[in-house]
Amino acid sequence: MKTYLTTTALLTFLISGCVSHTTIKDEPRQKVRFSSAEAAQIFYDAYLSADSPKGRGSMSVFVALPYKHQTTSTDNVRFNSAVQTADINHNGLISKGEADAFAAKQRPR
Repeated sequence: MKTYLTTTALLTFLISGCVSHTTIKDEPRQKVRFSSAEAAQIFYDAYLSADSPKGRGSMSVFVALPYKHQTTSTDNVRFNSAVQTADINHNGLISKGEADAFAAKQRPR
């Protein structure tokens, strides 16, 4: 009987997911310039549509562990990454050609 209670307590402990820890990654938003209003529109349309769940499937499997850690990036981190990806020649100015190339990379295949 004692072994049964110990096993039950251990299983309850493992299934409950006792510890959860989340780290927030943040940084200042990078300043960006565009060669034209059209380049800015193309970049922002592609950037905002990248977070859309449309066309992107996912599957998750839940496994109960006693410790869970996840890192969440803020919008500033995602925006800075998009600017670095779009600014191919790293001159701090996103041209229409660079914005078009960035938008093409963001489209689901």
